[in-house]
Amino acid sequence: MYEILSKLQLRSAVTSLSGLVCVDPHHVGTLYTYLISKPEFATSDSRKALIRRIREALVKNISIQGVVKPISALFSIVEIEKPEDKDYSFSREGWQTGPENVERGNAWLSCIYKGNLDDAVRRFAAHRDFEFISRQITYGLYLSDHSILDGLSTELIVLSGIMIQNQALETAWHLRGTRRVGASQEDVELIQQCVELVAQFGRININKMPRVTDIEAEV
Repeated sequence: MYEILSKLQLRSAVTSLSGLVCVDPHHVGTLYTYLISKPEFATSDSRKALIRRIREALVKNISIQGVVKPISALFSIVEIEKPEDKDYSFSREGWQTGPENVERGNAWLSCIYKGNLDDAVRRFAAHRDFEFISRQITYGLYLSDHSILDGLSTELIVLSGIMIQNQALETAWHLRGTRRVGASQEDVELIQQCVELVAQFGRININKMPRVTDIEAEV
């Protein structure tokens, strides 16, 4: 599996860990060990930059898969991190809810969903707590923050994290969203194949999934 990941760009390898978080979060430490063995992570500074990206991917996964598995994944890295590779930055220090947060979240929602947003939101009409959480927390706090991982990386995290849970409708939404924020059809298909390999590794069935070709006309 790690040999397959090595063929992907770093962005894809890091974001594909969403699948690993679901099937066995303790293997995220194994992935980290594999990545830092590569020549591009030979220095402490490069490994700190890597862990910032991995950490942000795990933070974003909280909104997709819940808090427990991302924490377990983080702990699997903490156990093996060298002291000189620890990064003590705090990306959301000073974060506050409010109009700016909502505006940022809504802007990213609109970028992903475009003309399909009303159809998604109408499902919350009688369940407004979910719309509040989606706008204020899922998108406002987590997914619209692109200070460490850009928009495309963020959407790849979301897509992988949903797909590994065998959720067909939401996978279709984010296959479409991933194409809308700049991923090629070929790259999206490669990500899906990687998620399928992770699912096979974890003996998880993800047989409901649409493919990028199924949503291409909607992009």
